[in-house]
Amino acid sequence: MDFLGPLELRLKEAIERNNTVAKEDVGRALHAAELAGQRLDTTLVELGFLSELQLFDILSTELGVREFTLPPSISITPIDKLPPSYLAEVNVIPLSTSNETVALGMVNPFDDLAVACIELKTGLNATRVRLSPSTFSELWKSAYGEHVNAALTEHIAPAVAASVSDLAMLRDSASEAPVVRFVQNAIRRSVEMGASDIHLRPLGHKAEMLFRVDGELIAQLPPDGAMLAAVISRLKIMAGLDISERRLPQDGKIRTNIAGRAIDIRMSTLALADGEGVVLRLLSRELTRASLSDLGFSQAISIGLEQSLHNHDGLLLVTGPTGSGKSTTLHAMMRRIWRPELSIVSIEDPVEYRSEGISQIEVDEKIGLTFPKILRSVLRHDPDVIMVGEIRDAETAAIAVQAALTGHLVLATLHTNSALAAIPRLVDMGVEPYMLAAVLRGVLAQRLLKRRCAACDNGAAEDGSPCASCNGTGAKGRVAVGEFARLEPVLVEALATTAEVSEELRHQLGLTGYVPLQHDLDVRRRSGEIYRDGEAGDLR
Repeated sequence: MDFLGPLELRLKEAIERNNTVAKEDVGRALHAAELAGQRLDTTLVELGFLSELQLFDILSTELGVREFTLPPSISITPIDKLPPSYLAEVNVIPLSTSNETVALGMVNPFDDLAVACIELKTGLNATRVRLSPSTFSELWKSAYGEHVNAALTEHIAPAVAASVSDLAMLRDSASEAPVVRFVQNAIRRSVEMGASDIHLRPLGHKAEMLFRVDGELIAQLPPDGAMLAAVISRLKIMAGLDISERRLPQDGKIRTNIAGRAIDIRMSTLALADGEGVVLRLLSRELTRASLSDLGFSQAISIGLEQSLHNHDGLLLVTGPTGSGKSTTLHAMMRRIWRPELSIVSIEDPVEYRSEGISQIEVDEKIGLTFPKILRSVLRHDPDVIMVGEIRDAETAAIAVQAALTGHLVLATLHTNSALAAIPRLVDMGVEPYMLAAVLRGVLAQRLLKRRCAACDNGAAEDGSPCASCNGTGAKGRVAVGEFARLEPVLVEALATTAEVSEELRHQLGLTGYVPLQHDLDVRRRSGEIYRDGEAGDLR
């Protein structure tokens, strides 16, 4: 039912909830509306499932759309920002305005796109009033003269089709100076603050903007509620998205430069209850410079990783939840082992960092470019080291293990909460324990926690004023905590066949240098390195 607009969906729900039309008749009407390319309300009336009076009763009580009755005398003042040619095309006339709202008389109250355009252009929130074609004609003559849209009929084109005038109005609103300036300043501020994401979303008649900095969302000064749709349209234009589509999710990319720094922005839209929301993921196109020592792991983990990276083949895993820094760690590992004589290929979704000397390939499932398909092709290109952004299915797991068995060093991520949980996870995906035992060299599980602000600790804010380095928060940057398991084949097979780790197994793991993640966290807490012990997060 993607062809239905939000108001049509609400009409369908209201009809089903009140049993106004039999369920099978609603299904017939939906099928007929889709085939005919027309609105659901029109189809219901044409098929005789609803009378005009029943339809208007539902519109009035359920959707807040009322029928307009032409009074003996009415004075309509045209709005300068709304061209009469556009209003005539969409069969809309502004009936009245206040400081925050405009009442729109509409022959087609389901025309969401026309309402969105008018809200963008006027900066007002619209309410809808249903007009008959004859009433619209009378009102139009009183406001604009005799030039009524010649195409005016009882059956208006579906709201899903954007007219040339609709698109022109949207582009015009999105290109106004205040909108362009707000978008530029928001992106610049987010980069200066080191944000990873920007969230823009409606809250009733207001808007909300948040930056994700060091893993936490921080509220920022948002655009006016009336400007939000124009800001989102501006971002859509920059990302090459369909500015007229406000119901279906869209994904796109923006490339820009901020203070000489190349930035890639991954944009995702989503229809929310109060309107359309957007999340922007900020990705630096600069070469990543992070080394293993920069990540902040304990000395024991760093040594274990260094030793495991000396292997010429096998499988080395990094695990943890989303946002725990797995990709950053993998890139640091690739930089550590890079040599001109090595062929290193990475498969990523998406490519977040550019790494010199590494052949990077981006997954694109829309065209069938999946992890397993790319991985099979990569194996035919004589690689020495392969990085798999994520092992997320049985097919990818099988090919990665096979690659590790045939002389390649494979670095990959996996979504598990601990290093030891990676083994049964791969077995559940269909990897045989004996094969896993032959290839698995080590597993790193990690989390990112807030680092205590060094400037505050050094007494830079002793006078009581907010610390300039951390903006008075007491935290600046993040530090990695983790656990690293270097696994002998006998341990891998034992862990693959047991539901719980026995004391004997824990003892054997301890002999290899394995220290649980919680222990690493406790040590770092006591050292004072982590900000606010009580808010370090649940390590699960």
